[in-house]
Amino acid sequence: MDSKSLPRQYGMWKLMTWTGPLFFIGFFVMWGLLALNFPPMSPNVPAEGMWQHYKDNQMAIMIGMSVCIVLGSCYMTFGSAVSRVMRRIEDGEEGMLSNLEMLGATITCCPIIVACGLWLTGSILVDSLAPETIRMLYIGAWMIIDLAYMVTSWQIIACSVCFMRDKREKKLVPNYVSWWGFVTVASFFPVSLIPFFKTGPFAFDGLFNFWVAFPTWYIWIVLMSFFIIKAVYRLEAEEKAGDRVSNMSSSAATA
Repeated sequence: MDSKSLPRQYGMWKLMTWTGPLFFIGFFVMWGLLALNFPPMSPNVPAEGMWQHYKDNQMAIMIGMSVCIVLGSCYMTFGSAVSRVMRRIEDGEEGMLSNLEMLGATITCCPIIVACGLWLTGSILVDSLAPETIRMLYIGAWMIIDLAYMVTSWQIIACSVCFMRDKREKKLVPNYVSWWGFVTVASFFPVSLIPFFKTGPFAFDGLFNFWVAFPTWYIWIVLMSFFIIKAVYRLEAEEKAGDRVSNMSSSAATA
């Protein structure tokens, strides 16, 4: 299908773009602040210490993770909006990069939702679970949410390559955002080491994993949300302007 023949569903398209800010603001508040993941507990904390953390903050973790499980789907819906913008640069529905981006965003939801589900389970059942089980749920969730980074990396690479190929004089997404995407992907690779470290910069609460990779990805989402929202409004305006010119030409030809 030619990109010019794509259905004009700008209302729904705009709605999907705003799920990007909903995702990153919601996770910052519910996952980071309310559920006390800024910073997370160290994997080196004894099982009894993790159990006590869940006991002391049971309701906050339950509320935060319950909301985050719901909000996790917003990463998918925002990804679909990004993919549709990319199709205007690629060859319509057949563009490989736009399809790769949408798949990456959709699959990225899975480890996010599963990890939040494990943290939620620990908080719900803290009174009936042994400290070692709480520790297993807590660390297991971190392994799932972190080590699936390559799926998200392909999504970001697809975005960066596609938007850098934009031939418009003023690109829909600036090159510096695409370059930041590559920086984000590079920041993910040290995360591969988290199973082997309980302390230091390569632990999941350490410098490279938590204080570099997470903020880098977060900044990328914020930037992409800002420019994708602008892009959809711009594409709509361009399409309406094109329609007016076409109608004027038709009227002149008829006269």
